[in-house]
Amino acid sequence: MLGREFRITTTQEYNNIYKNGKKIPGRFIILYVMKNHLDHNRYGFITSVKVGKAVIRNRLKRQLRNLVHQMDPDLAPGYDFVLIVRHHAGSAEFDQLEKDLKVVLGKAQPR
Repeated sequence: MLGREFRITTTQEYNNIYKNGKKIPGRFIILYVMKNHLDHNRYGFITSVKVGKAVIRNRLKRQLRNLVHQMDPDLAPGYDFVLIVRHHAGSAEFDQLEKDLKVVLGKAQPR
């Protein structure tokens, strides 16, 4: 579980990331990345009603939070990440989500 300091919470923060962040599309996920000038990363997860019913949306968010928790130590600190789940991700398997998240995070990280 991500603690409060690792979450993006306000609408204003989300809108700022959408406006000023870098957009990286993937097969099942759209990732927005922006530098946050903190010593840790923060994450936000968005699933729309188009993805499916609440059970499916919550399952996808749980899976993504788990993947982010596993991958966070390998990421450079100081960024905000907003993960938007695409409408067809409800039919994706866990390993497909994991692969797609690795691809978009790999594109997002500075070298």
